[in-house]
Amino acid sequence: MRKNSLYYLKCIVIRFIKDDVLALSSQLAFSLVFAFFPFLIFILGLMGYMPIQSDSILKALNFVFPSDILKLINNTVIYIVDNKNRRVLFPSLIFTIWTTCSGFQAVIRGLNMAYGLREKRSKFKLYIISILCTLGFIMIILITSMLLICGQIIGRYLTYTFQLPGEFNIIWNIIRYVVMIISISFIFAILYKYMPSIKLNWNEVIAGAFTATVSLIIVSICFAFYVNNFSNYSFIYGSIGAVIALLTWLFILSNIIIIGGEVNAIVYRKR
Repeated sequence: MRKNSLYYLKCIVIRFIKDDVLALSSQLAFSLVFAFFPFLIFILGLMGYMPIQSDSILKALNFVFPSDILKLINNTVIYIVDNKNRRVLFPSLIFTIWTTCSGFQAVIRGLNMAYGLREKRSKFKLYIISILCTLGFIMIILITSMLLICGQIIGRYLTYTFQLPGEFNIIWNIIRYVVMIISISFIFAILYKYMPSIKLNWNEVIAGAFTATVSLIIVSICFAFYVNNFSNYSFIYGSIGAVIALLTWLFILSNIIIIGGEVNAIVYRKR
């Protein structure tokens, strides 16, 4: 067991360097930066249909995002949610898809490198896959946002409506986090199955999907804790500190997405 773990860890490090994952992650992160605010506006516009106040959303986001990033998006959250501005939904979604597609094309190239493949699909098909990958990524963020932000509200509603005991909240919190992990893992599995230029079985993408999901959750929480307690980006970078913190988080997220694909490629080659 230990030898297998060391073997996979060694392979991941080698593939990480050989496939130039940092460069590919930089390209995806750059695209995500441009898509971040339009996508945030889209998510907040959807939440305008729900009886949720901006302070509840900011409190939930504080669990995932560092305080510097929260300061950056604070005014946007308050304006969109409290004013119930729904006219921005469609334009923000279109701009998000357009800006993120080029980043996912870089991920597709990286995954093909991981499997040792040349791209055989047409550019049109590749662009469609990039759009679908972007929509899948949006679904990951949507599910995470809904369960983190709306989960407690739904739990309180169920407790009050059905007169459930207080212990139900503990069970409900376990259920919503399990559902979140399963849902995100499933979407990652879809992305890893269809992004490379090779036919893969579902069992060949589970390892990378689970790795990416767990890493996404743990790293986001740890990064938020680190920035809030041990690092001050505003002190180092001044007025652009929040932007640097956001860029760092998106860069880490991009690395996780590509490393998940690398894990699948290693498992595929070992078989």
